[in-house]
Amino acid sequence: MDSSPDPSASSPAPSPAPSPVGRSGRPPVASFALWDGGMSAFSSVILTFVFATYVASGVATHGAVGEAEIEAAKAHGSQTLAGWQSIGAVAVALLAPLLGNLADRGGARNALLRIFTIATVAIVALMPLVKLDADYLTLGAILIALAVVTSELAGVFVNSVLPEISTPANRGRISGTAWAVGYWGSILCLGLVLVLFVMPGTGILGITAEDGWNYRAIPVFVAIWILLGCLPLMLRAPRHRATSPGEPWNPWQGYVQIVRRVIRAFRHEPIMLQYLVASAIYRDGLGAVFSIAGVLAANAYGFSTVEVIIFGIVANLVAGFGVFLGGRVDDRLGPRVVIIAGCLGIIVLGMIVFLFSSTLVFWIVGLMICLFVGPVQSASRNLLTRLSQPGRETENFGLYATTGRALGFLGTGAFTVVVGLLGDTRSGILGIVLVLALGLVAFVPIKLGAAGRAAQEA
Repeated sequence: MDSSPDPSASSPAPSPAPSPVGRSGRPPVASFALWDGGMSAFSSVILTFVFATYVASGVATHGAVGEAEIEAAKAHGSQTLAGWQSIGAVAVALLAPLLGNLADRGGARNALLRIFTIATVAIVALMPLVKLDADYLTLGAILIALAVVTSELAGVFVNSVLPEISTPANRGRISGTAWAVGYWGSILCLGLVLVLFVMPGTGILGITAEDGWNYRAIPVFVAIWILLGCLPLMLRAPRHRATSPGEPWNPWQGYVQIVRRVIRAFRHEPIMLQYLVASAIYRDGLGAVFSIAGVLAANAYGFSTVEVIIFGIVANLVAGFGVFLGGRVDDRLGPRVVIIAGCLGIIVLGMIVFLFSSTLVFWIVGLMICLFVGPVQSASRNLLTRLSQPGRETENFGLYATTGRALGFLGTGAFTVVVGLLGDTRSGILGIVLVLALGLVAFVPIKLGAAGRAAQEA
């Protein structure tokens, strides 16, 4: 644990206490958590378990005949989805810091939050246009990629709300609770989707599978879910004051200012830059844990589709409890302890999965891993708010998203390389473990000072 006696050189003073907002005179903490619960439906239902699978498997293979042709069509569907999402990742990397700069300098944070949240809702609502026809594969991939871009950009502005509705003493709890609501929202929405639309065959609503309508109707439900969950924060987000009110701004000036900011940070905020790089590495490993969990379950342990979904629901439930408790540990011990302990826990448990091929071990240890993923993610968000100078939070979260996207190939790439070298899907967990270890090695030496410790100690 870092015990640097002089944190002033490595981190700014904590953000000021939040100003009361709304008629109740209280910060909109519940609205902040509900936003995570609403937007999480996109990640779980559209991007991970249901609609992307419909596009990559159902739409891509429609009309294919014979096992070889079907497998080739599935591979083409996966490549098309991945290709367009890669383009989306580039867009996020380019736009996140630019729009963060605009949000802070011009005070447009809340407007941008609403624009990109509503854009996500609108794009998801257009997804029923993707017919069960191979000719619609590209349309499906483009819509999913666009929604990834708008949802991630909306997340940049939402994250910057955190220091405005919390104090350093309770920020870990608020961040962890919101993250937990996101996991639990995923479970509830995914369960409703399965019951209403998918199982058994048509779901309770009785929408038939003709032309894929039992899957095509799901995005409409998800769009409504996102809107209802996100609306309270869109209406009650605290006012974000401009750091440079009245000054002219254009994209070129924005990028120039970002470059100057990074150059200044090399001199005056090196800890911030070190943290952005280190966290991008281990955060990508954390993301890969969930993105490959279904692949591991199906290909390495023979789980059926229903078993994979059940595992996903239980995993999200456990992760929600983990991050709910982790937020409280964050407040008591500081984000540095949570990040280091969480990454170490996942590394050790990942090695157990690698060494033992038992399905029971996968169930037990896999769920134990889920206990650690959320707390590390939540503590990382909290730590960035502590390292940020007041008024720079949105811009810094833009850089946070950019560095994450710039190194976003590490986790899945390491998984793919190890599987290719060892010829065993289960061995791919070793690649993710290596990425997490690399991120931890980069993180531990950073002298975070007061930013990494518990608020009362600071």
